[in-house]
Amino acid sequence: MYVYFAADVPIPAMTAAARETLQTLISVGSTKTIKFTAMIDLPERRTEYYIVPEPPEKAARWPVLPDRFRSNVNSAAIDTVRDFFAWSTRNCPADNIALIFWGHGYALDDYDPRAKTKRAATAFPGDTGNELKLLYDDTHKSVLNNRDFAKAIRDYTRQFNGGKPVQIVGLDCCNMAMAEVLSELQDVTQYVVAAETELPFQSWLTRPALQKFVTTAVTGPRDLAVSAVKSFIGLTVGSPNSYDSYVELSVCDLTNFGKLEAAMSAFAEVLTAEIKRHDIRRAVAQAWYNDVTFLPDGMIDLSSFCRNLEKALPPGDARLKSAASDVSEAVEGKLQGDGTSMGGVVDLAAFAPSLSGRRIAQSRGISIWFPPWIQFPGVQYEQQDRSKRYLARGYSQTRFAIATAWDRFLHELLRVTQS
Repeated sequence: MYVYFAADVPIPAMTAAARETLQTLISVGSTKTIKFTAMIDLPERRTEYYIVPEPPEKAARWPVLPDRFRSNVNSAAIDTVRDFFAWSTRNCPADNIALIFWGHGYALDDYDPRAKTKRAATAFPGDTGNELKLLYDDTHKSVLNNRDFAKAIRDYTRQFNGGKPVQIVGLDCCNMAMAEVLSELQDVTQYVVAAETELPFQSWLTRPALQKFVTTAVTGPRDLAVSAVKSFIGLTVGSPNSYDSYVELSVCDLTNFGKLEAAMSAFAEVLTAEIKRHDIRRAVAQAWYNDVTFLPDGMIDLSSFCRNLEKALPPGDARLKSAASDVSEAVEGKLQGDGTSMGGVVDLAAFAPSLSGRRIAQSRGISIWFPPWIQFPGVQYEQQDRSKRYLARGYSQTRFAIATAWDRFLHELLRVTQS
C-alpha cells in the first residue's frame, strides 16, 4: 500500500491529521507480505518519504525516521506522483497494489481553490477540459487535475505492472465519488474508494481496517475496500458530532463502469430529445430539487435523481422511465445479504448518520454534475460564473461527457429554459 499525503495547505488541523494518519500506519506496521510506504508533504517543510518497517516485538512505541528527504515538492504535480510511485515500487514491489491519496478534493472543478471570494474576470484552465481537481499544493499554488492524476497511474501501470490496472485507488479527499471522476480512472484501477460528501480530516484508513488488513483477515481488494468503508462509517456513527453533520463513503467497482456509461448515454439521448416538453422539464426540476446535493454547484446523487425522475414523470413516458431505471440499476447493482451490492458500479454506499428525514439517506454512491443555474436562473453562489464558463467550453471535453453526451442534455436544457 502506497500512501500519498498531499497536505501542503495552511490548515493546522489538516497537518495534524496527516501526521496522525502516518503514525497510525507506522504503529500498525508492515509485515513480511504486506508493505506500507508513505510520502508526506507539509507547508514550509522538507518532504518526507517512509518505508514503514515491521513493528518490533513487545514495543508500544518505536521511533521511525524518514528514509528519504526532498526539498518541499509540488505534491499537486504529475511528476511528483510518478516519482513516489517509482520510489515505492523500487523499495517495496508488490503483486497487489493499493494507492491511497490523502488531501483536499474539489470534485468537478470549475471551482478553483486559489480564487478569491470576490471573483476577478480572468481566464481559467477549464478551456482544456481538464478541470477535474484532486489535490492542492499551497506552497506551489498548484492544483492537480484528475486527467493528469489518472495519467500518472496509467504510466505507472505500463512501466511497473505490465499495463494491468492496480487493485485499489483510494481517494481520501472530499467529493470525489463522481461519475466524471471515476470515468477518468476506469482503466487504471479495479476499485475506487471515494466519498460523495466532504470528509473530515480524520482518514478513512482507520486502525481497525489496517489491523484487519495486516493480519490477513482480508481476502482480496474488494474485502479491503469494504472493510475500510464499514470501519470508518462505524466510527463516524459513534462520534459526538455525527448528528450535526453527515458523511458518505463508497466502494466502486470500475470493471462495471462501461455499463453505466452505456446506460447514461441512452438516458441522455432520450432526455435531450424530450426536454423541450414543459411537463418533462417540470419532472426534471422536481427530481433535482428532491435529490441530495453535495455542493452548491449541483453535484447530485445520480441514482437518486433517476429514481426521483421515474416518480415525477407523466404516466405515459415509459421509454424515459425505463432509461432512468437502467441508470439506477447500473449504479446500484443487486443487493447482497451482507449489505453490499454486486453487478453495478457501487458495491457499497455507506453513510452516517442514518436518521429518518435526512437527505443523506438518498445517497447511492455516485454523484454527477447538474448545476442549478441551468434550471433556476435566479440562484446565486460562489464561483457560479466559472461554472457557466466551464459548461460553455470545458465540460464537453471530459471523458464522461464524450462517452455519454450528458453535456448535450445540459446545453439543451439551458437553451429551452432560458431562451
